[in-house]
Parts: sequence; structure tokens; C-alpha cells
Amino acid sequence: MDISGKKFLITGASSGIGAATAKYAAKRDAKVILVARSESKLEGVAREIREEGGTASLYVADLSDIEAVREVTARIQDDEGAPDIIMNNAGAGKWKYAGDTTPDEAIDMMMVPYLAAFSVTHAFLPKFIERKSGTIVNMTSAAAYLAWPGATTYIAARCAIRGFNDALRSELNPYGIKVTLVAFAKVTSDYWKNNPGSEQNIPERQSMIPVLSPQDAATHIIAGIERDKEQVIEPWQLRSIITLAKFFPGMVK
Repeated sequence: MDISGKKFLITGASSGIGAATAKYAAKRDAKVILVARSESKLEGVAREIREEGGTASLYVADLSDIEAVREVTARIQDDEGAPDIIMNNAGAGKWKYAGDTTPDEAIDMMMVPYLAAFSVTHAFLPKFIERKSGTIVNMTSAAAYLAWPGATTYIAARCAIRGFNDALRSELNPYGIKVTLVAFAKVTSDYWKNNPGSEQNIPERQSMIPVLSPQDAATHIIAGIERDKEQVIEPWQLRSIITLAKFFPGMVK
């Protein structure tokens, strides 16, 4: 899909991969719709886009609240109409051992990203099906393909995204709607600073994979959308480890 002129909804757009993708998409003449919790950060991203001549609108919402998702998607529908592209990017969650994770924490980590992605997609799905077009991008991570100790619920939530993505693709394929799963290895962000103790649980083999910048990630995402790719897994070393894990799972833990 050529993103020029397309309405491009991005959740988790206030920083990191979401913000970088919004800026890059706007430079490619997409009309970006930004959603996140932090109004001040969203305003900063939108301001930068507009100063560069791009088009951006912003909506503040906490996607861990289903009612807030309903409200914000209804407002977007009223103000903008249904987007052409949805990028389900909102998500966080600390890496913790199962025994150190409370049930409430597990619910929160499943809420965002998985249930947030489902709910945002569900809100616009009738319009996508009606017009028989559109692209849905679901952001996951290496955790959707690889398992290791010390990140149990985080991994479960990313696997949920992968399952949702793949099942959704099979459902929407007859309507010409594209569904793309994106998984990166480590990306430079504030995640590690905001989740102390998580970085030390990165498996040794994965820690040797080159780190991507948010801008690198954005370039890969847009390329994947424009080429109608079913999967975007970067960098290539991550693809190699995922393939290795299929045959020798013990080597990547």
C-alpha cells in the first residue's frame, strides 16, 4: 500500500517506535492520527510533524481502559472517518519471573498490548470490511517467537498478539485487507530505564543482536506496509535465531 494521502492511526505514538513511525509516515505524506496517554508528549510529536509540513491530529487516551478505547475510537471515527492503516503499537510491561508477578500485573500486561490492539481493531473492522481495503499492523517483539526465563507474562502477551495477528489475517484475507506482524530485537528507547531489572534478563544470544534505533524501526515498518508484507522481523540476526530456535530451542535460552 502506498501510504501517501492515507489516514494512518498509530497507538503508543508519544515516543519510541510509535513517534518515529508517525514522523516518518508524515514525511511520506500520510495523514497521521496519534493516540497515547501523554498529552504533552503527543503535542510535541504533532508539533514537530506540522513544523515539517506534515498533517497530524492527536487523541489522548489510556488504552488499558476498554471504555476509554471505545470513546477515543468513536471520536476518531466522527472526526476523521475510519483510518486506512492501523498500527497497534501501544504496549509495555516489566520483565519478571512468574512467581514475582501478581495476577493483577498479569492482567495489566495482557490488557496492553493484546486487548488494546483487539479493541482498537474491532472498532474500525466493519468499515475495513465494508470497503474491502486497509492495512493493520500489530507490533510484537522477539518474545512472540522465543521464550526465556524472567519475562513470563511479557512473553505471553506478545504471543497473544502474534496469535491474534495470524488468525485475523486468515479472516480478513478474503476482503483484501492486509495484516502485518512486526517483531524487532532490542530497540533504543526509555523502556529499559522505566523498567529496571528487565534488561539483565535478555538471553545471551539475543544480547549479541545489533540494537535498532526507533528511526531504523520506522523505516522497516513503512517498507513492510508498502510491500504488503505479512511479517517484518528485523534485524536479520533475529530471523536467524528464530529459525535456529525451531530446531534447537535450548540454544537460544
